Amino acid sequence: MSVNIDTKIFHDYDIRGTYPDQLNEETFYITGKAISSYLKVDHVAVGHDTRLSSPSLFQALTKGIMDQGTNVVNLGLISTEMNYFASGEYGFPASIIVSASHNPANYNGLKIVKQGVVPLNGNFGLPEIKALCLSQNFPLVSKKGTMTGKIIMEQWIEHALKFIDIGNLNGKIKLVVDAGNGMGGISWQEIKKKLPIQIIPLYFEPDGHFPHHLPDPLKKENVQDLKREIVSQKAGMGFAIDGDADRLFVLDEKGNELSGTVTTAILATALLQKFGPSPILYNVVCGRIVPEKVRELGGDPVRVRVGHSFIKEYMKKTGALFGGEHSGHFYFRDNFRADSSTIAGLIFLEYVSKQNKKVSEIVSSFDKYKESGEINFRTQEAKKIITILKDEYKSADSIDELDGLSVWFKEWWFNLRASNTEPFIRLNIEADDDEALKTNKEVLFKRLGALGAEKVTK
Repeated sequence: MSVNIDTKIFHDYDIRGTYPDQLNEETFYITGKAISSYLKVDHVAVGHDTRLSSPSLFQALTKGIMDQGTNVVNLGLISTEMNYFASGEYGFPASIIVSASHNPANYNGLKIVKQGVVPLNGNFGLPEIKALCLSQNFPLVSKKGTMTGKIIMEQWIEHALKFIDIGNLNGKIKLVVDAGNGMGGISWQEIKKKLPIQIIPLYFEPDGHFPHHLPDPLKKENVQDLKREIVSQKAGMGFAIDGDADRLFVLDEKGNELSGTVTTAILATALLQKFGPSPILYNVVCGRIVPEKVRELGGDPVRVRVGHSFIKEYMKKTGALFGGEHSGHFYFRDNFRADSSTIAGLIFLEYVSKQNKKVSEIVSSFDKYKESGEINFRTQEAKKIITILKDEYKSADSIDELDGLSVWFKEWWFNLRASNTEPFIRLNIEADDDEALKTNKEVLFKRLGALGAEKVTK
């Protein structure tokens, strides 16, 4: 008897949906058989996050994998950054985490990387797994797989700490870390024991109910507790970590949020000062300060498409030391080209310690331009709108279509790109000053509205 599979759970970067209606244990059992049939390897590593549905989905997924003849290495409760570490450090043919990142508690899903932290995506691997899930025509196997366990926490922490010289840290620093009851707390709880600074924990205990707030720092309501704690504790900075701990968001000593662009520029500066000139990747949404700072330090700024699959491939091709995205993903050559919130946070801490300045003072030399942040508009006609605006802005100083549409003028620029996962078109604007930002934002808002795109308020 075949299992009905909702095709909407297959996205460009992962498999994800609401539990138990879009995906459930039956879905994951079939997905496990499909993964095993597609990979055709001896063993895979599998871990899971703290979501309430994750243990049962893990059991169903791994049963499907083993029933199809593949052995499983059980990594237990892990974060996505730990899954990437396991892939790179131990060379598993494939590594999987059951997780839905920052999504609400009723979501779940999984991410898969092949050996060397090569992610499966909408162009590689996931379409084949989707086809096998739908056909459910699996070959017969003569022997089922078995499960063994592997604990990687100690090795992961040791690896992360290699990115800094602990002796450089200023012992007077007070840092508040908000893990949002997601997976970031398990790493910072261990790191807290090893650093000579005061780390004030917020919501370190993994809890799939997410009782305090969702672990999605992009939404302002989810960083209010962190802001209050920074101010009340008179801390030097704060870190907000998303649900599966692959993204980092930084706040200064006043509780002001640093943009992904500024954090990218600071981390690039720290690494170039430490290792010397190298290619540095930044995605099309990051602002102009990133390539400016990279060039100042003799580096080679390389502008790339949004998305971890693309970033990791570009890093492999260019040998880039570091890559940053506006969304809080930060990638490191010496972390198997993978993203890590923990490593990014440690490098940021070391840089601030070396500067011996307040975070806001450091930021002031990087926060040169005004930016809108990412603004979403709901539409089913994203490609059509981009085509129309490309023609309307053909007299701009320059235009490129590396990822969506980027339009450049002397005093401002914007990027407009279609979402890969939602019926949205995403707008980012940067300008030399507030007036240029305000004026051009109003023009673009009005034009997008006239083309039938509705601004998303949340």
